[in-house]
Amino acid sequence: MGLAQGGSRDETACRPQRVLVVDERELVQAGLRAVLAGESWVGACLGASSADMAWELARRHHPQLLLLSMSVQGCSGLELCRQFKQRMPHIKVMLMSGEGRVSTSLATSNGAVGFLPTDMPAAGIVSIVRRVAEGGKVFPRNPDPPENARLSKRELDVLKHLVSGLSNPEMAELLSLSRHTVKQHTSTVYRKLGVRNRAQAASRAQELGLVG
Repeated sequence: MGLAQGGSRDETACRPQRVLVVDERELVQAGLRAVLAGESWVGACLGASSADMAWELARRHHPQLLLLSMSVQGCSGLELCRQFKQRMPHIKVMLMSGEGRVSTSLATSNGAVGFLPTDMPAAGIVSIVRRVAEGGKVFPRNPDPPENARLSKRELDVLKHLVSGLSNPEMAELLSLSRHTVKQHTSTVYRKLGVRNRAQAASRAQELGLVG
């Protein structure tokens, strides 16, 4: 996997850091914590399954590094990332997902300093997280969207308006389409992206770089 990276890195040492893993999926969260907890540079590895729990643990334990899922119980990981950087700017935030990638420009504009593909082997995960812990920035290069996620121009229009928060009637009026046609396009977009609702569609679209 090609990596785009930047920032300084101390090759000899990394001071022990508290890491907070935020993912609603228990297996993913437990797996990442198990992988990282045994590293000498990890002082503690905490886990949260919701945004509220993440805020509580962050205020209580003051982690230096936050691994944040792209979607947490319907909440956008990008929005949470931006909020953490505004309220706790000392925390280094890495976005993570097992499906797709988020564009580097979109991630950095929301305050992230790295992206972690959770489908990587354990050694790769440790390497990427440590680079960020040492002060670097690491983003995997964006692959092309899967074939079945490629949308028509009209479907992309619907997706962008959907992500911006427009209702189906509002989209129908704006695009000069019937409500039934908009509903059909929306259903097709969900199917192609493999999602079930607007929040998941927004998260998936951002991962694939389909919306800015």
